Amino acid sequence: MKPIKIVFDTNVYLAATKSGSYARVQLKRSQPNGPYQLFISPEIIIEVRSKLELKFGYSVSESSEFVEMILKYATLVLPKQKIQNVLSDVDDHKILECALEAKAEIIITADKGLLKLKDYQGIKMAHPAMLKYWFSQTKK
Repeated sequence: MKPIKIVFDTNVYLAATKSGSYARVQLKRSQPNGPYQLFISPEIIIEVRSKLELKFGYSVSESSEFVEMILKYATLVLPKQKIQNVLSDVDDHKILECALEAKAEIIITADKGLLKLKDYQGIKMAHPAMLKYWFSQTKK
């Protein structure tokens, strides 16, 4: 079975900072031959690092280490298409751009604006709880 292509929103990566958290477990399940393959862009990495350092008090080296861990599991893509006027929070356009470049099937997010969108050019929006549900179904 071909892995599902997924993009995590920044909020999922921030939740994954806690060792043993559900988000961290899901991050580490991403593999080219696993149930899903995770994609990230430089713009998402910049946002993750910025939030870790400015909002959560991480040092530059701590945020760098966290990003290095993410890149063990996520494939880096360089979005070519810029998206405008889709979401009221224009910062979230980077998530859509990454998903389009990766040809992702799902964006995993807890962001209400993205979840309200439900679907963008065939890419579904899903809360992190849905990934847990989906993964439990594939193990049966």
